[in-house]
Amino acid sequence: MFTSLLDGLFDSISSGSVLLLAALGLAIVFGLMGVINMAHGELMMLGGYTTFVVQNAFKPLGQPWFGAYIFVALIAAFLVTALVGFILERGVIRHLYGRPLETLLATWGVSLICSSLSAV
Repeated sequence: MFTSLLDGLFDSISSGSVLLLAALGLAIVFGLMGVINMAHGELMMLGGYTTFVVQNAFKPLGQPWFGAYIFVALIAAFLVTALVGFILERGVIRHLYGRPLETLLATWGVSLICSSLSAV
């Protein structure tokens, strides 16, 4: 019973920290650039998916290498997400600074596109 309580506590803290990181990212982006980014969750999803792909790529390598996949996955997730964020900023958001409603609608459209691509 005590271990299940600790498991639940650890899961709650883990989920809360992910939500806190998402909220802080939204607050920082809005505070620095004045952009309401509705595609923030999809960028986090892209990082998680990249980690999953790297994990599956390391599975056939066996135990000594599979134990170290997380270090490669962290770097790969950061690079892939940063690249997509850079393309999003240069292609869409850059032209909409100072217009919060338009940035909200544009990034919401990007969010819908990313969500529909992940469902495929």
